[in-house]
Amino acid sequence: MALSVNVTISMPPEMVEKIDGQSRSHGMSRAQYVRHLIQQAPDSPFDEPDLQLNQSSQVDA
Repeated sequence: MALSVNVTISMPPEMVEKIDGQSRSHGMSRAQYVRHLIQQAPDSPFDEPDLQLNQSSQVDA
């Protein structure tokens, strides 16, 4: 990514805690992990990420 744009979203603290825990367990930053989740969503308009994370490690929203 040559250029990045900051996007602000709101979510419950519990959701952020789960995302932070999962991102750490995969050695990713919060932003990397959220981008990854968006890319691997079934109806995502983006290419699938190169890295596929274990299904059991996904965050329940």
